Amino acid sequence: MLMYRMAVAAGLTFFAGQAMAAPQAYMVNLGPVARTNVTKALAVGRGSGDVMLDGNKLTINAKFSGLASPATDAHVCAGVGIGTPGPCDSELSVTKASEGTLTGTVTLNARQMAALPAGRLYIQINSQKAPAPDGNLWGWILAAHEEVGQDVPQQGHWFLPQYDMPKSVEHGSTHELKSDKNS
Repeated sequence: MLMYRMAVAAGLTFFAGQAMAAPQAYMVNLGPVARTNVTKALAVGRGSGDVMLDGNKLTINAKFSGLASPATDAHVCAGVGIGTPGPCDSELSVTKASEGTLTGTVTLNARQMAALPAGRLYIQINSQKAPAPDGNLWGWILAAHEEVGQDVPQQGHWFLPQYDMPKSVEHGSTHELKSDKNS
């Protein structure tokens, strides 16, 4: 009987490990960097794509268009929070044109692995007229979520996907506060 229990426990451990190792789906919505009077005509365009995490391998497949000048390079960057830029390191492949694709597989280091579930990783595309460090398009890597058309009513926080990032500051704010329980 002891051997049977040990075999069942080993099997459950194996399958639990397999479930935890399943790839995780993310997405990115690329938009113009913060605009100033100088950059509003130069940092333009849009893009979107799918991002998959398998272990510590992050695979990005995205498309972009509408840049005012050809793309020069693209990177995975880590900000201090969602919407706040930070240092860029891991380079991605990008079409050197005003529209094209952005692809790459990046092996995330420990810092990047911690930043991903907090919503702090983002992709930056630089262009000839909107070079680094500010760049042309930014897009934070967030949990995969439903996208709906304009004027389509939805319930919940569907338009704020950062609430679905398990370690983001925003995610914590969706939970009941201790002070709410005392009311």
